[in-house]
Amino acid sequence: MLEETLFVMLGLLVAFNVGHLLTLKRCETALYALTIESKALTDFKPSELIEQMKEETLDLVHDVMGQMKTPSIADHLGGVVAQFAQMRMMRMLQSEGMMPGELDFEPPAD
Repeated sequence: MLEETLFVMLGLLVAFNVGHLLTLKRCETALYALTIESKALTDFKPSELIEQMKEETLDLVHDVMGQMKTPSIADHLGGVVAQFAQMRMMRMLQSEGMMPGELDFEPPAD
């Protein structure tokens, strides 16, 4: 009877030691992951990121400005025609009653 009890106790001891070993392995893996993450955070420099963003923005602005062309006479005439077309459309909407002709705004009394 004593031998059987000792074997049961030895089996439980081995089982607990295996459980502790597996738990220690998981803790070691988690600690390694945290170490890598903390190194990544200490290597993070916001000033370098801001400089990189400024350079990219400047490159983008230079590209856009380089592709722009000066307006020609056709562009200016198109703007004049569009303005007259808008004025005509507004008058037509006012005459059909789709838009109020006068504003109901009264200036504040002094």
